[in-house]
Amino acid sequence: MLYYMPSQRPLLSSIFRMRCPRCRKGPLFIDPNPFHLRKIEVMHKQCPVCGQDLVVEPGFYFGSTYISYALNVAWIIPGFLIAYAVLGWSFQAIMIGMLSLLLVLAPLLFRLSRSIWVHMFVRHRPEAG
Repeated sequence: MLYYMPSQRPLLSSIFRMRCPRCRKGPLFIDPNPFHLRKIEVMHKQCPVCGQDLVVEPGFYFGSTYISYALNVAWIIPGFLIAYAVLGWSFQAIMIGMLSLLLVLAPLLFRLSRSIWVHMFVRHRPEAG
């Protein structure tokens, strides 16, 4: 049974706010704005709050590409179905809309997939931070 403890940050909040999975306080990325494309993948090597190693091993974040793919499919398929069946858009209009939205969402989904990936492998320890 799960109990809410006010001193702990919830898992989903930590993932979406892109915080350290161990203490759930320190930021994962040096620049908080995902739209600064030159710094989109620059992460802290260690959490500034608890010291957790955020680069667990070389190539660790390669697996986040699978998460990114799943996130993209999760919004593209329902978006296509809604645009086609409910709104009655043409195929060309849907493709233009989806590609435009993909360009806007790509930096956010890139960082979100890395956050999900590291949260899958690093255990939360409230006493750490």
